[in-house]
Amino acid sequence: MDIRTVSRYGAVATLAVAGVAAAIPLIVTEDDEAPAAEQFDAYAAHPGVAAASNAMLIALIALVPAMVFAGRVARRGAPRLGYIGGALSALAWLAGLMSIGAQGIGLYEGARLPDRAGAAALLDAMAANPVYNTLILIFVLGHVAGMVVLGIGLWRSGNAGWWVGALFILYVLLHTVGHALFAAVDIASGFVLAVALLALAVRVARTPDAEWDIAAEPGRTAARATLPV
Repeated sequence: MDIRTVSRYGAVATLAVAGVAAAIPLIVTEDDEAPAAEQFDAYAAHPGVAAASNAMLIALIALVPAMVFAGRVARRGAPRLGYIGGALSALAWLAGLMSIGAQGIGLYEGARLPDRAGAAALLDAMAANPVYNTLILIFVLGHVAGMVVLGIGLWRSGNAGWWVGALFILYVLLHTVGHALFAAVDIASGFVLAVALLALAVRVARTPDAEWDIAAEPGRTAARATLPV
């Protein structure tokens, strides 16, 4: 069965959802590395924003396959860079959503409990857990290296416009500086990533099925099915 059209528009939807989700700034606390007891005040003061930020995790899951599809766009002109960059970026976003996402839900629920001290102790212990910190390390290193490699791959491939790859690299720079120094710059990095992902969505939507993937060959597939195991 030829599923190239379904596959292609699945990629378009994934890239579009990931781009829109990345552009929505939902900041609950200015210091997400502060002890849980200090962050509870911000979560208690802005419960609506906190709940929306947690709900947005469902849409942000699209970032994981979006990186794979971005690598697929880059593979024609830069297959190795596209594969490495897409794989590292997808792995990094997965680790980040598992760790940082879980922490956000914990902070939201902990701020609503009468025993905040106990909740804070639990979340601080979780933040010190080696598995949690390994996930954070995978996110940080894979996020930076993967997105840069993927950006270079998209740039060199010539399959999406050099500026799309440049936006991937610019996103990493802005996000790194913004997270460390200026929240406004970090918000701007989300818009930069959104433009890049939406541009890729448009590019994939305009790609003919024949260029997106190779059609399955029914005769060859049937022949394989008759081979002895």
